[in-house]
Amino acid sequence: MDSNIYSAPEAELDTVSEDEAQFYIVSPTKFWVMSLGTVGIYSVYWFYRHWAEYQHASGENMWPVMRAIFSIFFTHSLFSRIQSRIEIDKVDYRWVPALWATLYVVFAIAGAIVDRISYYSDVISLIDIVSILLLPFTLWPLYEGQKAANMVNGDISGQANSRFTPWNFVWLAVGAVFWGVGIFGAYYLLGNV
Repeated sequence: MDSNIYSAPEAELDTVSEDEAQFYIVSPTKFWVMSLGTVGIYSVYWFYRHWAEYQHASGENMWPVMRAIFSIFFTHSLFSRIQSRIEIDKVDYRWVPALWATLYVVFAIAGAIVDRISYYSDVISLIDIVSILLLPFTLWPLYEGQKAANMVNGDISGQANSRFTPWNFVWLAVGAVFWGVGIFGAYYLLGNV
């Protein structure tokens, strides 16, 4: 530290630690690998972590688990809280949280409907392909929310949570089983047509 009392203060330029975060931090690469690799199951954990971090930072009384399970009812609220922190902290970041939250809800509901229709069909059809193609569209609004949350936390690249843990690999293995069963099932059903 400089002993000159007239010198300008120096800011620490390190990234924020996960303990100091107001919202969940995750790198873009990890977000996409975990989201696609687990066939979207990661999004439940993603919502849980955001609400848990927010609860810890704000002291607000809530149930992060329920907000994660029923995410379509709480997406607008989460994105609105991220936007509030952007405005309070005067972070230079522009996005449209209501639009992204609405897109997530629409694609999540559409995906659930398509999955339900697909469940009752014994053959691979266009509806199954639509179900798979909806996954990235459902995840994209969450990615936009993640970028905003990383900005609020002062860690745009998500360095504080960019490494894959052993638990991440366990969940990716579970996702690989789901992907494998789906691909094998499609191959089997197409081979018997």
